[in-house]
Amino acid sequence: MAVTKILAAGTVVEISKLPSTDLETDLSTATFDDISCALTGISTETTEREQIETTSLCETYSKTYVDGLKDQDTASSDAFFSPKSDEGKALQAAADSGLSHILRVTFKDGSKWSSLARVQPYGFNASVGDTVKTTINFKLVGEPTLTTV
Repeated sequence: MAVTKILAAGTVVEISKLPSTDLETDLSTATFDDISCALTGISTETTEREQIETTSLCETYSKTYVDGLKDQDTASSDAFFSPKSDEGKALQAAADSGLSHILRVTFKDGSKWSSLARVQPYGFNASVGDTVKTTINFKLVGEPTLTTV
């Protein structure tokens, strides 16, 4: 009987085995690698468009602005795993592909957060035997979805 470890709050983090270009279409048919055992947590950071000041010398009463470009949203996690483990192989394959995969987080209450994401190449901060400690960064592509139960 296999024992599955999950993150402290019952959160499961998975990455699709194959690249994806369409979250809505591929989410229902994708197969996933569970990378929960390699991660110590996961967090996301969303960005807003930068405001670029465009005030000219002719505008004397107030500054004017235009919306700039939006940076990509990101997710990241500290990780502690063996590169030879299933989690290590899945993360390395996704990073090596350079393509978007589906990143899916299932919370203890059954709700799911999903996004297309590219796993950024990573190095390691420390090594104990064949285990590495590193930070895994995911560049989110498009708009994530959240489904609740």
